[in-house]
Amino acid sequence: MIGTARHLVERFVGFLLARPPSPSEQRWVAEHLDPAAAALFFAQRAEDQRHAIEVARLVADDPALVEAALLHDVGKADAALGPVARALATVLDALGVPLRGRWARYRAHGTLGAGRLAEVGASPLAVAFAAGHPGPCPDHVDPVAWARLAAADDGEIVGPETAAR
Repeated sequence: MIGTARHLVERFVGFLLARPPSPSEQRWVAEHLDPAAAALFFAQRAEDQRHAIEVARLVADDPALVEAALLHDVGKADAALGPVARALATVLDALGVPLRGRWARYRAHGTLGAGRLAEVGASPLAVAFAAGHPGPCPDHVDPVAWARLAAADDGEIVGPETAAR
């Protein structure tokens, strides 16, 4: 629980301090995504783009992981919530308060994003990670790939040899 709280606080502060991707970062993203997937990426708030790029850089040795990392939070764009509203939605959800409208869409961002990714033909890994993170690895997904993506989403570098353990 403390680790989760720390992660959420770090993400909140990172969200507040995030800068938009530079032109060179935008080109890097475009090199790793097809045009339809890139459109979903660039429809996100700059803060979510920044987070996705940071996650993708941690798995940059594997193009399939880069795609999944860049696209894992695209469903958050549907909610259009800022940092304070996101934090409040997370707390209310944890307390079991029913959420509606944009708040509910924020909490359902994984499912929403996975649907959009499937529509544009993203890889099964990208769709699965958008839908299921930060939860357990689905049976149809390589557990090493999932472990690396989950670690990167938490800001940790995990190579394939470490993730296999």
